[in-house]
Amino acid sequence: MERMLVTMQVALLIVFCLTLVKSTEIIVVAVRNLARRSRLGTFSVTAFILALATSLPELVVGITASIEGLPEVVLGNILGSNIADISLVIGGAAIAAGSLRVSGAALKRDIYMTFGAAILPVLLIADHVLSAADGLVLLVVYVFFVMTILRKHAREVGEQAMSESPMKRLLLTVSKRGGRTDLLKFLLGVGFLVLSSHMVVQLAQDISLGLKLPILLVGLFLVAVGTSLPELVFEMKAVLAHQTSMAYGDLLGSIVANATLITGVSAVIHPIRLDNGLTPYYTAIGVFVLLYLLFILFGRSKSKLTRWEGMILLFVYFGFVVIELARA
Repeated sequence: MERMLVTMQVALLIVFCLTLVKSTEIIVVAVRNLARRSRLGTFSVTAFILALATSLPELVVGITASIEGLPEVVLGNILGSNIADISLVIGGAAIAAGSLRVSGAALKRDIYMTFGAAILPVLLIADHVLSAADGLVLLVVYVFFVMTILRKHAREVGEQAMSESPMKRLLLTVSKRGGRTDLLKFLLGVGFLVLSSHMVVQLAQDISLGLKLPILLVGLFLVAVGTSLPELVFEMKAVLAHQTSMAYGDLLGSIVANATLITGVSAVIHPIRLDNGLTPYYTAIGVFVLLYLLFILFGRSKSKLTRWEGMILLFVYFGFVVIELARA
């Protein structure tokens, strides 16, 4: 009976994960239409709207876990999502596309800025407490990042993408009529995204109890992978449409949003205290640093991420899964 219950929960988890994908598709279509009507550049839409929209599941998980006093879920989901973004998402996109070119000096330079933002929560929680003041610091960093780095991308990379697009004339002349419908679709997609992500978290927690898995592993893998599905879908759509700037924009924006916005909001709602210190998180932190260094090395060496390099990123991720399960 218990095994049947867990099986049903897993099936429902898959259903709601697929709902995450469909919700993201609705959001992407609506935002593209709004971009054409408001004459925004492709990359600026990615950086300011899509990156935040695809991070909504992580945000909902962080808020819910903070209210319920589950720091393992908050940090596990954030670390797990960023690890999944830099391995499963961008690695899978490189495998699907054959290679991903890293274009523009600013984009290469901002890879380092993103790493600094991603590692900041680890430094702030070194004393085993991420206070509300620390959360405010992270939120200030996020606002600074949005107002500088992403704005710079919108100007430099976005203009380049628009100038190379064969649809530029259409984008600049399309009527704004129908914008309310697109906005309604966007809000509807976000609503389904929030609802389905909440159900993914609840079902994952139930599955962890049924299988007697540590709650940290649930956050690192089940929840993190489930909430990273929107990024995966968007990356695949972007690379198949030969919009690598959009893919990298979503990647960098999602990593920064996870580390600063989501962690900051969670800490402000309820300070994150680690009774066992950072020891249970050392492997995850080390794997993220390793993956990011590999990502920088691959991108800087040939100004592109090849299919084989994407496979290496995936290999590191699955090695991480094996290590954590063995420890558990």
